[in-house]
Amino acid sequence: MKVKKTDQTPSGDAVLSGLHICIVGGGVVGLVGGIFLRQYGFRVTILERDTTLKTIGAGIQLHPNAVRVLQDLGIYEKIRSKSVVPPSIILKEYTTGEILHNQDLLEPARKYGAPVLTLHRGDLRGLLYDGAVAEGVDVRHGVSIDLGDIDLVNGVVKLSGQSEVLRADLIIGADGAHSVVREALAGRKDEAVPHGKVVNRILIEEKAIAAVPSLRYLVEKPNIIVWLGPECQAVTYVLDGTFNIAFTWPSSLDPNDMFFGPQPVDLDEFRSRLDNWEPELRDLVGLAEHSLRWMLFEPIVDDKETPWVDTRGKFCIVGDAAHRVLPYLAQGAAIGIESIALLAHLLAKVEDRGQIKDCLDIYQRLRKERTSQISRATLKNGRNWQMADGPLKEERNRVFLTEVPTAGFPNLLADPFFQEWLWGYDASKAADEAWSRYKPVREGKELKGKG
Repeated sequence: MKVKKTDQTPSGDAVLSGLHICIVGGGVVGLVGGIFLRQYGFRVTILERDTTLKTIGAGIQLHPNAVRVLQDLGIYEKIRSKSVVPPSIILKEYTTGEILHNQDLLEPARKYGAPVLTLHRGDLRGLLYDGAVAEGVDVRHGVSIDLGDIDLVNGVVKLSGQSEVLRADLIIGADGAHSVVREALAGRKDEAVPHGKVVNRILIEEKAIAAVPSLRYLVEKPNIIVWLGPECQAVTYVLDGTFNIAFTWPSSLDPNDMFFGPQPVDLDEFRSRLDNWEPELRDLVGLAEHSLRWMLFEPIVDDKETPWVDTRGKFCIVGDAAHRVLPYLAQGAAIGIESIALLAHLLAKVEDRGQIKDCLDIYQRLRKERTSQISRATLKNGRNWQMADGPLKEERNRVFLTEVPTAGFPNLLADPFFQEWLWGYDASKAADEAWSRYKPVREGKELKGKG
């Protein structure tokens, strides 16, 4: 069902259609934002650096808090057609393959009204692009923005290498972890700090796995399976015709060893480091023909110093540009989708341009609080899943094998209290509640000013 204005969305179409919003970055978050904002009546331009629609990467998990947003956009069925619905998350001991915990995902899908999905990131981006264009979003490829091209005072960006200047009522930076819009707002460039881990990503044809009897179960029952190793983990799941493997692996903490973007992996050397892992996993990696690795960087938690909005209400940042997180809860894309959904719902309530700044302030307050909590939880889950061999890991395994999930369970996604807080989030409801608190305050100030 597409977004529809409610009684708590007081703005008129004439107001919204007169407002131009520019989104810098045509990734998943930027495209979701473009669709939402067009459906609400805004004029939307997306500026994308790549000259064509391309995505380097592999699989992506979308959890119920993200999938419900896609349902609201009216694009869920198309995305579902390219996705797999895993019935469980299975955690395994890395050496023996013993199942430590089997988390059912079908009951939560009923509870939250949306399933967990796995799909190829490129498929997701392609479907969102088609949806944005169909809604009338002006997506411009091959357009980059440099730091010096951003005019915070006037709400203007100059297109790099061109004479064109683009002016908008609001410019949203959805330009990723190395965001130039974030750098402009902060007045400085964030220092990249290595997390001490890399992610080696592997894609294998599903038919190649099905041809191996001992591995066939991996594609016949499309569970998310995670092998828990010391300071490392391997996450595997089925995509549409391919099989995704993501190894989080120890790496250097030395800033001199940092790299950005993907690098090729020497698969023979990597396989030699898996000698004590479960044989089935080694056989699986043996089917791989190539792999790319990405370096992980420390997230900025409790980011109170960096503004996500400017003082004039002309710019803001969303997604990785605002709140990059580590992958240990599979929430990076999901919380970016949450953020842009909340922002769009708030902006749809404006009755005049002067309220845009108030919307941005509400957005920043709500999202800084929630994303900081998710970032801390992600770090905690990573520590739980990547414990070194020893007594602490043995106790963790005992809890997995013998205790019913409750508060503090070492798989946070199965902790019933944390799960409901994470997966049960409703961006539209959060926007409505925040606006209902804000509107009387604003109206009171306006009456006082007139008196």
